[in-house]
Amino acid sequence: MPQILSDDALRRASNFMKLLSRPLERALFNLEFGDGTRDAVIKELAEFQNDDGGFGNGIEPDVWMPESSPLATTVALQHISAISVPPDHPLVVGAIAYLINSYDEKRAGWSKVSWEVEDAPHAPWWNYSPKLDRAFDPTDWGNPAAEIIGYLNEYASLVPAEFLGRTNNLAIENLTALADKIEMHVLLCYLRLHERIGDRIGSTQSSKLVVASKALMIDDPSTWRSYHTPPTWLAPGPDSFLAGDLAPRIGPYLDHLI
Repeated sequence: MPQILSDDALRRASNFMKLLSRPLERALFNLEFGDGTRDAVIKELAEFQNDDGGFGNGIEPDVWMPESSPLATTVALQHISAISVPPDHPLVVGAIAYLINSYDEKRAGWSKVSWEVEDAPHAPWWNYSPKLDRAFDPTDWGNPAAEIIGYLNEYASLVPAEFLGRTNNLAIENLTALADKIEMHVLLCYLRLHERIGDRIGSTQSSKLVVASKALMIDDPSTWRSYHTPPTWLAPGPDSFLAGDLAPRIGPYLDHLI
């Protein structure tokens, strides 16, 4: 029988968020579980936006650089998209303009972060290396390019048609060339693209995402406290593309969390 989150557990989680979370996450929690508003979330998101339209300032908790980065801007857009901020809002207009302007023609995509990351506290996996960053690694290109292209499609009215078509083709070509075993973060980016363009990604490519997702699943509960790919990341809601395919894993994992 599925576990149900108790009222007491929800109360304790709510108290934790009130006492220890950042204002942004607190606003998101209140919107979902309390009397919060979308405007309150928008207000907190705006604190992380820079004059160039992009986002930085530690919105991604393990990258504290104040300057904008494609990585941080995708984090902001995850929230912007989730709460349905309209495309004419300054948060959206600025973010999309920044992503278009930060596109790297030599890379045919986007860097995750820039060299300024070395001047701010950051996790070691965000160390900047110009040599590695400039290399076109097809197995890593989709992170963050595929996710970014998803947002370009979601807010297509703000994107030149030629640029949108060209980047869509790049994303589909890259996914087609990948092996069935796809790195977790790259896969998440492609799933966010799929969420926004659906069948336009191609039936073969959609099937590859299913196969790659199942390959990342770990069914041993003793390992679930270490860093891994939870099924709820790959299928975050009941209407997610993979919700049906991963249903046998989602139930036990939710029971584990509760």
